[in-house]
Amino acid sequence: MVRFAIAMFLIVSFVSHADARPRRRSTAGRTYVTSTSHSGGPQAVASAKAQRSASGGIGGHLGGGFGGGNAEGIGFSTVSAQAALNNCCYTGQRTVAGSSVVRGASGWYAVKIYW
Repeated sequence: MVRFAIAMFLIVSFVSHADARPRRRSTAGRTYVTSTSHSGGPQAVASAKAQRSASGGIGGHLGGGFGGGNAEGIGFSTVSAQAALNNCCYTGQRTVAGSSVVRGASGWYAVKIYW
């Protein structure tokens, strides 16, 4: 019964995060790292998170706050910086407070902070 519950949880998690956007890692789900708190306004936070994502090869949410914003979108692309920005969560659905793209070893890492 526990295995069935875990399997159902994983299936629901995979389906709810299936957005056909390319990610740095091929593992399912997203990476959450909460050990660092980011300070400053939305633009400073977006820049710091994009830099940290690129330097660590992290294709997921980092945690640590939104710098006064209400939500965060992350994106990755091997094609271009603009493609990474277009792949960010909530693109076209929320007002952008700050955004940043940094080139990493395997592609572009983008972070948008939304109001």
